[in-house]
Amino acid sequence: MTYELNNETLTIRLPLRIDTSSVAEAETEIGHILSTNPHKKVVFDATDLSYISSVGLRLVLKCKKENPDFVVENVSPEVYDIFEMTGFTQILKVVKKYRVISIEGCPLIGKGAYGKVYRLSPDTIVKSFFRGNPVSDIERERNLAKEAFVLGIPTAISYDIVKIKEEQLGSVYELIASDSLLDALLKNPSQYDSYLDQYIHLLDQMRNTKVSSPLIPSYKTDLSRRMDQCKGIVDEALLKKMQALIDSLPEGDRLIHGDCHFKNVFVTPDGLMLIDMDTLSKGDPLYELCCLYKTYVTFDVLDPGNTQHFFGVEGSFCVKLFEDLFEGLEKNNPEKKKLRAKVEAIGWFMYLSHNCLKMDKNADKVEKSTKILKEKLAAI
Repeated sequence: MTYELNNETLTIRLPLRIDTSSVAEAETEIGHILSTNPHKKVVFDATDLSYISSVGLRLVLKCKKENPDFVVENVSPEVYDIFEMTGFTQILKVVKKYRVISIEGCPLIGKGAYGKVYRLSPDTIVKSFFRGNPVSDIERERNLAKEAFVLGIPTAISYDIVKIKEEQLGSVYELIASDSLLDALLKNPSQYDSYLDQYIHLLDQMRNTKVSSPLIPSYKTDLSRRMDQCKGIVDEALLKKMQALIDSLPEGDRLIHGDCHFKNVFVTPDGLMLIDMDTLSKGDPLYELCCLYKTYVTFDVLDPGNTQHFFGVEGSFCVKLFEDLFEGLEKNNPEKKKLRAKVEAIGWFMYLSHNCLKMDKNADKVEKSTKILKEKLAAI
């Protein structure tokens, strides 16, 4: 076996097989490498490993016990299945070896705060992650998508994690012959009313879906995070009023996508389908409207041209779409005027918290959106 010691991390490259016929020799060799190379962390590189038996797993477990900071990485899907089926992925860190792909020449069809979406082929898309921890983010999004799928929401579930040559890790989805809802609206403007009805139906389906799973967080968790982002920056009295509004909202148990704009909705032969499920939560359906208001309306008010840059359409297009969605969803609600006031206040609070993250660049937007939020809260 070859090995490498770098910054107190000892990486040992495992052989082709570790089974009954080879485990004794492997144990002796690994023991010698570990004892003669002072280290703090041990990495087993399984790039070459094609099979490991139960005796090999016991050897891995022994090494884990003797070296608490221990990882097995570059594990093939077949070998990973062995680790997973035997429960080893629950007691030690096992990292898959990912298929490598290139996005050179692939059209960019969407961009969000944490990643970009590319069309790989007529049948598939890939979401590239460029913030946070890609592995944990992908797994979390995949688990949330499964929860939504089980609840009957049309959802694209990632079937593969890949290494993108030009960027970081990515998550691959099958979306056959589909366009984003935005692209469909632009290509077929005469079908605006039809797509609007489908969009309203999808949002209505989510607001009528009850959620009990503990894996899906409360929407108030996101609001609390945003409140923390504003502390020390925004006037304390204003935040106190905002907190009072948040506290007055019911907990709720309905499904909320949290970022259901028209680039996260795809038009498929079977109807509309959602992607980008990492913002999934449960609570009061009002919050979905707040998220849409923030995305479709607020950004262009203080930064004219933002919507054109981000989505490729005029801000007026997005404002009209939000107005039509709101009216379609709330047309029979006798309290829709009061609801709209809350939606606008929370939407501006979300915009404000977004800009508080980068005060060095957004101080002017923070100041102006703070003034708007004061006006919105005063109207409630």
